[in-house]
Amino acid sequence: MALAGRDLQEAFHRIPVGSSSVDAQVHVGGGPIAVIALHPWGPLGGSMDDPHPRTVCRVFGSAGCTTVRLNFRSGIGSGNGSVEDVKAVAAWLTQPNSAPEARGRVLASKVLIVGYSYGSLIGAAAAADIPQAFSYVAIGPPLDYSWALYVWNGQTLRAKAAESEGKPKLLLVGTKDQFCSLKSFEGFASTLPNPKEMQVIKDADHFSLFSHLNQAFNEWVNRTWKMSLQDWARGAFGRKQRGPVAEAVPFPRPHAQSPQASPKKAPSPSSRPSPSSRPSPSSRPDRTP
Repeated sequence: MALAGRDLQEAFHRIPVGSSSVDAQVHVGGGPIAVIALHPWGPLGGSMDDPHPRTVCRVFGSAGCTTVRLNFRSGIGSGNGSVEDVKAVAAWLTQPNSAPEARGRVLASKVLIVGYSYGSLIGAAAAADIPQAFSYVAIGPPLDYSWALYVWNGQTLRAKAAESEGKPKLLLVGTKDQFCSLKSFEGFASTLPNPKEMQVIKDADHFSLFSHLNQAFNEWVNRTWKMSLQDWARGAFGRKQRGPVAEAVPFPRPHAQSPQASPKKAPSPSSRPSPSSRPSPSSRPDRTP
């Protein structure tokens, strides 16, 4: 077993994809939700060991979710093969499973897909074809270079991402992102149906977003489902209400001040999110889109 952050136990698995497989690290939680974390572009060194998918798994796994981070079989081409990888992992999670930890049971009944950089549009597109995918998160989508990363297939992936009526969506970008301008980010967000939330993180670049994810995820869950991340991970939103509480959250402007989270009073779902004044990380990951 390996550790992905403090106290998070994972086990290595090869998950079947047709006649092939993907390598994955899996943490089995106690709730009904599985989170699939997707990495940046493989040809430039992106992998499941990038700090973004590792942080995603640590935050949601610590809250009680089952988590999977995987290596795409390939990052060269249209991205359709990577979409198939995500769909195969979701099927593995939501069907009776022979993995030792599963003991023949289904590991999850709901799937949240969280993609970073290259993986952001892959995950958003895959969610349209996964019945159990009730929500997705796109972190630092490389919209200004999608023509190259997905070999002129970026528009098709974006169109699939828009097939998400009724699915809560969170989109994050930094004001200094090298691969996605705020204009491109706003344009992409405008094509997506509600419910959705956009967060612009002040002074963050493409490679430092991982240091802001814990706060971003907790605030998003609180605003959208009106509960803590721990209650959400246990599936409490499925028992208490049908669908998310929040509708669209307006696109934030980079000059606005960040709302301060309070442990006693949750932010109003109608409030405008703003760029965060969060500290820069002490270390930087590989420069991979």
